[in-house]
Amino acid sequence: MYILLTTFPEKGSGNVGDLFIEESLKKIISHEKKEVSFKTIFREEDLTEHLEIINKSRAILMPAFAIRDLPMYPNAYRLMDDLDKIEVPLIPVGSNWNLYPGDYYDCLNVNYSYETLNFLKYISKNIKKFSCREYTLLKILERHNINNAVMTGDPAWYDIDSFGKEMKRPTKINKLVFSPPLSPFYEEQAKDIIKMLAELFPGAKKYCVFHLADLTTKKKGPEFKAENSAALSEEVTEKNEKIRECAVNNGFENRDVCYDLDKIDFYENCDLHVGYECHAHIAFFRKRIPSILIIEDARGMGFSYTFGVGGFKGFVRSQAPGTLSKLSTTSGYCTEFKQYSVAPIDLSVVDRVKTFIEEELNSGFRRYLGIASIIDDTYHSIMKPFINSLP
Repeated sequence: MYILLTTFPEKGSGNVGDLFIEESLKKIISHEKKEVSFKTIFREEDLTEHLEIINKSRAILMPAFAIRDLPMYPNAYRLMDDLDKIEVPLIPVGSNWNLYPGDYYDCLNVNYSYETLNFLKYISKNIKKFSCREYTLLKILERHNINNAVMTGDPAWYDIDSFGKEMKRPTKINKLVFSPPLSPFYEEQAKDIIKMLAELFPGAKKYCVFHLADLTTKKKGPEFKAENSAALSEEVTEKNEKIRECAVNNGFENRDVCYDLDKIDFYENCDLHVGYECHAHIAFFRKRIPSILIIEDARGMGFSYTFGVGGFKGFVRSQAPGTLSKLSTTSGYCTEFKQYSVAPIDLSVVDRVKTFIEEELNSGFRRYLGIASIIDDTYHSIMKPFINSLP
């Protein structure tokens, strides 16, 4: 049995992307190692009461290992007061980092606190490979003298039934998905993207899909607490309400898919995704369907850099950062919007995305042909050996 420390908050934002990662990891481990079982625990839960079963397990797996300098331990990962009581290895799978704007400048300049770095080195020294989901994090860990990192990709990249299949190359968009940003900073830009897509595809069936809950989402757990997630805030809720209104006014159907992974199954029958949600982007790529990601922070930057196509920065850096410490401790985006002056929104991104879509429709999405090979080769060359090396 494996202990799986999930990033999916059942009683918080219900981010279906976190659940997507968790379930994808279970499937590829079960595929490679056959008869295995899992016990899932939320990463912020104290593990003390689970110690006996933990020490009888093979390992503690940490999908989407969230490197957030809060400090990271015990805030992002509660674990327990005495880590030496844990007798099995703690193994990150598909680690990620987050910062705004999270571009290459930040990759070269972010420095973690002593507490977070000490925890990362504690993890690193007890495992053979430190799994990352994108290349920029490899550089960051290397700068912090963690040298056993490897780019395995995100577990959600991999759909076993899609291995060996080519990218779909639509010449007409019949079904389209738009996913909104988390940060209210991008509200006006997002509404302009919606309007552009409505004009470009007037006859298509169009969906505006929300991966996270907000304060107006009906499905909330019995212990729902708004303060546990930046997504569950008044400012994000207000932004979502305005985006929902804009979407309906432009012919989109709004869908909330938080908490329930089955609700994104319809993606497989769509032709294109355009939006800000990283795991909507990945859900399309794993099924070999084109997607365009509007990048709002380091998470999107990492995927865009790693895949090399389909990513457009929603911001443009205007100056060297002087306010990087004033970041939300839950999401990584700035809670004081004035701090976005270091990288204001890119006013040209709507036109650039429109031109790119038109070019790809004319070419049959030729620039996406290599995505399938990237996913397949990364799995067979790196992720599969990593999974098979697990205890």
